[in-house]
This record gives sequence, C-alpha cells and structure tokens, in this order.
Amino acid sequence: MIKKTMLAGLALVLNTGAVLAEENWTAGGFDMPESALFDRARNRIILSTIIGNPGVADGQGSLVLLSPEGDVIDANWAVGLDAPKGMAILGDVLLVADLTRLHEIDLATGEIRRSIAMPEAVFLNDVTSDGEVAFVSDLMTDSLWRYADGAFTLWLSDPQLAHPNGVFLDEGRLLVGSWGAGLRDDFTTETPGSLLSVSLDTREISVVAPGIGNIDGITRIDDAILVSDWVTGGLFEIGRDGVAAQTAQFAPGLADISSDGSTLYLPMMLDGTLISRDYP
Repeated sequence: MIKKTMLAGLALVLNTGAVLAEENWTAGGFDMPESALFDRARNRIILSTIIGNPGVADGQGSLVLLSPEGDVIDANWAVGLDAPKGMAILGDVLLVADLTRLHEIDLATGEIRRSIAMPEAVFLNDVTSDGEVAFVSDLMTDSLWRYADGAFTLWLSDPQLAHPNGVFLDEGRLLVGSWGAGLRDDFTTETPGSLLSVSLDTREISVVAPGIGNIDGITRIDDAILVSDWVTGGLFEIGRDGVAAQTAQFAPGLADISSDGSTLYLPMMLDGTLISRDYP
C-alpha cells in the first residue's frame, strides 16, 4: 500500500548559512523509485519505479502518477518495463531509459508506443530534452546517445565521461554527472565523479566541478545548479566558480532529482520514498 505522510520536521541548515525549506510532503511505499519528473501540462508527477534489481530485464518495472500534493493517482500507469530510470518529455511522448531500450510512452494513456532496442547499450540511465531533441546516458559504456525525429543514435563515446549518469541540457551545453572512475561491484568508485560539460557543437568535454561524488541527478533552479550524490545522499549546489557546496544531507540512495519552479523532487531509491521540498 502506498502511503503519504506530511512531515513537519525542522528545516535543514545549509553549510552556506542558508536554510533549506521544510518538506512539503513525502510519498512512500515504492519499490526502488529512481526518477521523478513533473509533467506541467497535465499537472502531475511521473515516478519511475525499478521494482527489483536495477540491472535486470525482468518486466517488473513501472511508472506511477502522483498529484502535485503527493497523492498517488495511478500506481500502475505504465507497466511491463524492466528497470526504468531517467525520463524526459518530448512533445506528446515520454521518453524512458530502460537498460538497453528507450521507450516512447504515450503521455495521454501510459501505453508504450515503441521501444527502441540498442544492442550496443548496456545500462541506459538518464534522459534530458529541450523539447526538440533528447540525450541519454549509458552508465556502463561511457557513452551518450541522441534522440531526434524518432531516431536514436550514438552521439559520443569517451572514457573521460567516466560512467556518465545524470544529464541535463543547460544553456547550449549538455551537463553530465560522472559516477566516477574505477567502478567497484558495490557501485562505489576508486575516484569520485565530476560534473562535466559537453559542447553541443564540438562535443568537447570540460570539467565544471571536479571530484563531487557518485553523481546521479542534475537540475537547475534559477541560478543554482544542483546535483545529487547517490552513494552518500548529499545534495550539492554548484557555484559559478566550479565549487560544489553541500546544501543538505539525505539518506544514501538519493537518485535522479528534478525540479519544477522552486520545488525539488527527490527520489530516495533505497528508502522507497519521494520527497518534495522547496529550494532554498
């Protein structure tokens, strides 16, 4: 049973001296929630739930619909997925990264219109779109894919990406959250990942903020670029000088964060919850 609890705990104090707002709500009872996306046109939240092993194609994954207040609208809006992770809206289609496939899901019905299988892909992870094109990361192959006009093609493969996870189109560049180099069996790394920038014109890779951690989600609220560290549960704000300041500490498993306006959506993958919180 999926429950929602209203939490009125004390606000978290940031290491920058600011105060992170109290939680709006926490929705719980999900099985491995990985990514949350606010569908502004339909005033709802879409949540991907892996349901089981994030690396296994078992047909158990699903998408859940929630209201802006955190109430579950439809616990089985889209079913039959494997291990769905990142999502992005492009027109009337929801794109969902699912291991070796990219799903096109009808936003009106939740039905899968098409699943594009890519044998070269191993662990498709996050998706970002500007409304015309989309980019998808592959955590295990140091690769980025591009989706446009229904075609899904390999765009960049480079070891400098160091297990790319979160992706975010931002002012003419593609921000990429590196998980880090030297991936271990427990998904920790020998070296922490950095926030990277890839030029959309030249595909040149540069470092925005080095050595943050195992970056999962990336979003922007006004001038603040925010990233999540899945392993530690840290939430970081990236300054214009490339310095990452930790603004809040959550439990391990802070996954693919997103935002709408000043509201953050924080999927807690290991806790089975989705937190809504205003920023700052």
